[in-house]
Amino acid sequence: MDADAVIHRIRRTAERQHGRITWEQLVVAGADEHRVRRWTQKGWLVREHHRVYVVGARPSSRMGTFASALLTMGDDAALSFRAAGAHWELLRGAVPTEVTVPRRSGRGHRRRIIVHRADLPAEHVTVRDGLRVTTLVRTHLDLAGVLRPPALARMFEQAQVRHHLDPADLAAEVVCRRGCRGAPALRAILEDAVDPAAVASILELRFLKLCAAHGIARPVVNQSLGPWVPDFLWPDAWVIVETDGWRYHRTAERRRRDADKDAWLRARGYVVLRLTWQDVTSRPEAAAARVASALAAQADG
Repeated sequence: MDADAVIHRIRRTAERQHGRITWEQLVVAGADEHRVRRWTQKGWLVREHHRVYVVGARPSSRMGTFASALLTMGDDAALSFRAAGAHWELLRGAVPTEVTVPRRSGRGHRRRIIVHRADLPAEHVTVRDGLRVTTLVRTHLDLAGVLRPPALARMFEQAQVRHHLDPADLAAEVVCRRGCRGAPALRAILEDAVDPAAVASILELRFLKLCAAHGIARPVVNQSLGPWVPDFLWPDAWVIVETDGWRYHRTAERRRRDADKDAWLRARGYVVLRLTWQDVTSRPEAAAARVASALAAQADG
C-alpha cells in the first residue's frame, strides 16, 4: 500500500485516541515492521508503552498519557483512582496514571502505570472524552480510602458543581459497601449534602447547604426570570438571593451589570439580597437570619 495512504490511516486512528496507536492498529492501517522501524528511527513514531506508540512526536499531555495507558492495558481497562479524579476535573496538579483491570486479566505492572485489580460492574464504568473511566460514584468510592477527608470533601463539592452529582446516588453505593475502607469518610460528607440542582459554583452549593441547615425552604436555583437568571428565588415570597463570589463580581463592568439586574428585579416587586463568600462561609448564622427575615416579612405582607 502507498506510504501516504498508510500514514493517512494511521493519523486518522491516532486522532481518535489522543495521538496514540497500537502495534495491531498500525498493521491494520497497512504498516509493516520495516516501516514502523524506519518511522521510529525518524521520530515520527515514539514507543511509549509495550506495543503502543505516540504518532507525530506530539508533546506530552495528560489525555495522551491516559490514552496510552488504556491502550497498553487492554479494552477492559479503565482509568481509576486519582487518574479518574483528574479526568473528571476534580483533582488538580500531577497525578499518577492509575488503571483498573479485571482480577483475572493476567496483565501485570507496566512502567509508569499503577495497576489495580477489580471486577468493575458495568454501571461503574463510562466513557468520557473517548477514554474508559470509572464513574463519578465509583471514583469517590475508590478515593475515599486514599484521600484525606478535607481533600475528599473538596472533590465531592467539585463533582456536585461541575457534574451535578446527586448525593443520593453516592449514598446508595455507600450503604452497599458499609464495611469498605473510606465508607465512614463518605458518610460524614453525605450527612449535610444537598441535591446540587443547577448550581454553578461552590458558593451557590454552600448557600443551599446553609438553607438546609437552618430550616429555610429550598429555593429555585438559576431559573430564568425575564432577561435575568437569579441565583436563588422563592417565587411565592418574591425574594431573591444573589451570591457574589469575588471571581465573578470583582470587575466594575460586572458590578454595573449586577446593579442593572437588581434594579430590574426590584422594579417588579422582588426583594433582592446579596451575600458574599464571607457571609455564607464565615457568618452563616447572620446570613441565614437575613434570608429568614426577608421571607417572613414578605409572608406577613
